[in-house]
Amino acid sequence: MTDTLRTIWNDLRDFLLAGGTPGTEITRSHSWPWGPSVTLVLVVAAAAWVLYVYARERGRGGPLQKAALASLRIMLIVLVVFLLYGWMLHRHRTDLPDLVLLVDDSGSMATVDDDSDPRQRAERIRRLQAAGLQQPARIELAKLLLLENDADLLRQLQQRYRLKVYRLGGTVRPLSGGADESPDWISEIRGLEASDSSSRLGKGLQDVFAIQRGRPTAAFVLLSDGVTTEGKTISEAAAEARRRAVPLFLVGLGSSHPPRDVRLADLLVDEVVFVGDLVHFDFQVLATGYQGRRTTVRLMVAGNDGSALAEQQITLGKDGVPRSVRLSHRPVEKGDYEFTIEVEPSAGEANAENNRQTRVVKVRDDALRVLYVQAYPSYDFRYLKTLLGRSLKHDSPDKAVELTTVLQDADLEYAELDETAARGFPVNRDELFAYDVLIFGDVNPSFLSRAVMENIVAFVEQRGGGLVVLAGPRYTPLAYRDTPLAALLPVNLETASLPLPGAALDRGFVPQPTRLGIASPQMQLADTLPASLAVWREMPEGYWSLTASDLRPGARTLAADPSRMGSAGEHLPMISMQFVGAGKVIFHASDETYRWARHPGGERYYARYWIQTLRYLSRAKLLEGGRLAELTADRTEYRRGETVRLRARFFDDRLAPTADDGVTVMLESDGNPRRQLALHRDAVNRGVFEGRASNLPDGKYRAWIATPTLGGQPPTQRFAVVAPPGEQARLEMDAADLQAAAKTSQGRFYTFGSAANLLRDLPRGRQVRIESLPPVPIWNSAVWAGLFVVLIAAEWLLRKRAGLL
Repeated sequence: MTDTLRTIWNDLRDFLLAGGTPGTEITRSHSWPWGPSVTLVLVVAAAAWVLYVYARERGRGGPLQKAALASLRIMLIVLVVFLLYGWMLHRHRTDLPDLVLLVDDSGSMATVDDDSDPRQRAERIRRLQAAGLQQPARIELAKLLLLENDADLLRQLQQRYRLKVYRLGGTVRPLSGGADESPDWISEIRGLEASDSSSRLGKGLQDVFAIQRGRPTAAFVLLSDGVTTEGKTISEAAAEARRRAVPLFLVGLGSSHPPRDVRLADLLVDEVVFVGDLVHFDFQVLATGYQGRRTTVRLMVAGNDGSALAEQQITLGKDGVPRSVRLSHRPVEKGDYEFTIEVEPSAGEANAENNRQTRVVKVRDDALRVLYVQAYPSYDFRYLKTLLGRSLKHDSPDKAVELTTVLQDADLEYAELDETAARGFPVNRDELFAYDVLIFGDVNPSFLSRAVMENIVAFVEQRGGGLVVLAGPRYTPLAYRDTPLAALLPVNLETASLPLPGAALDRGFVPQPTRLGIASPQMQLADTLPASLAVWREMPEGYWSLTASDLRPGARTLAADPSRMGSAGEHLPMISMQFVGAGKVIFHASDETYRWARHPGGERYYARYWIQTLRYLSRAKLLEGGRLAELTADRTEYRRGETVRLRARFFDDRLAPTADDGVTVMLESDGNPRRQLALHRDAVNRGVFEGRASNLPDGKYRAWIATPTLGGQPPTQRFAVVAPPGEQARLEMDAADLQAAAKTSQGRFYTFGSAANLLRDLPRGRQVRIESLPPVPIWNSAVWAGLFVVLIAAEWLLRKRAGLL
């Protein structure tokens, strides 16, 4: 209130002193030779002398009359001194100070923000319609502030300042406003469109500073979302505004929260699988603005009339925090299938194009060559031989497995009676290498020479074959402690032990998958992880097992006995695995998986487990003659300063380096130095390595796997780092930068809701003289002469009345 009254008084004073001429500046001067201090001493001395004289004067007048007479005489002395000063009034015609108004018309100003308060949104739409404007985009809100109430704000700015209006985006462009002395920008402002492809806001402010050099500028007013896509930001340009004493009054338009969005990322799936395999699609869902909302993710395949093969309801997490999801499907026919993962679009989502990703998966039905060797016909041998030797109608196509068995204790005629039987274990290395998987049961080592054992080691380490070792009560594995085969096993045979001979085996156990095991494809007996865990819990009990609690370094426990503890305090391993050279070895501490098939309804899961295990061990067969590995990036284009995420995946785990940081990627770009990046192994997938590259210069990049060395051309991925980013790359209002700029320049920051205070807070500015007017003498006025006569006459009359004449 005080500021308002002071403004009114100053305007009225200047108007009166200028003789009613607006745009006039007033200055004053005098011709009195002495300064104010000397003048004050003289006036005080004269006043004292007057008081002294009247105090000593004799007459009928009392003290009150003498005081009045002394006052009149002192007033006469002050009036004479004022006249002797010779005051002159100098007038100068002035121009109004400039005020620069800038409206951001870059592409991000076309954003329609999702207002969380429906009442505020309805009120804004009502105001926009009343002003003849359209949808509540940011550019329309800027127009509303200027044009609302018959363009009241714009007209008041024109009355108080010499207004200059600019459009600001990639460049600064003035609005013409017509050729009149009082421009009318209403029609031009109403026609503004947010179409500029970039935002160089800081650079644009600096350009206007250069234009205004030498001009009296009260302030800059900018209506913008504050998003700068190239060059200096507004806060960086604010330092120059402060040096020039030009405050920035910034009206932030839009929401400071990122636009609401849900997107898919990091889809991972095997490129080639067997018919009947459970194919996992692992991916991440990232959401912004939907925390706690429920949505649905679906797996679909082209040509399947749009119906989902699998779907799952998920709860979206915090902004930017990925939610890992897995959908699974069992293809039943061979072919090349185009699978699509899709997350259901949410209400108010800014971009629905990133809600889906597509991958092509090749489904093959190649038959596996499996060699099963056993000393005697145990129950496990009989059940597994029967399973693998027949057509599996539900879990694999016909001839999914070409089985060969070697039964050491069998008669010679056995090989002639059983079409799967061979007379002896392959002695020639090439014969052994023709198989994909070797199932090594309870085998008598006396029937195997050291050369044969070394061939088995080479089959795993060099050929990359799969090996399943089944513990038995007679030979395997303890009889092989001092043989080359001991190094293949994931358990330490030195501390392993068998149940005591003749001991009663009345305590049963049900192996349960570990956290790592249930994520392994061969351990998943149902289509979802919870269903698989439920199947494992319902498995029948086993009774006989080898106690082998010490695993070799790098070995993994896939399933354990929850009722018994090992020497290190973990549950006793029952199914374990390790990578040996190029191959994989799975060890069963018990040979009683046949009990699963004897359990009602368990034959299905027994068959599924074994088929999946054999396929897992022979996955390299699918990739022979094809790609060995791939290198992918999470995107093909990045903004300058963004982190590039690279992922190397080896389709055959045996080709993956043993070291966790054994993958090196080279990054090459024209004009930039070559860069080397180390990838690190994923915690769950042995054949997946990931790494991140940051602060890459602009350019087109070629990334390729330098180590390990693979045959043929190394896997390659191309991507680009570009600048400037697109206007849609960042859509949230940069409130922090706008606030910092306002503070630095000693201006103000407003939101759309508080922009009504803008006109009140704007400074008056400094007027500029354009010409001098004739001076007006203040002292040479009839008013002062009349006042002198009145004071003299009043003193004379009062003296006469008091008898002092």
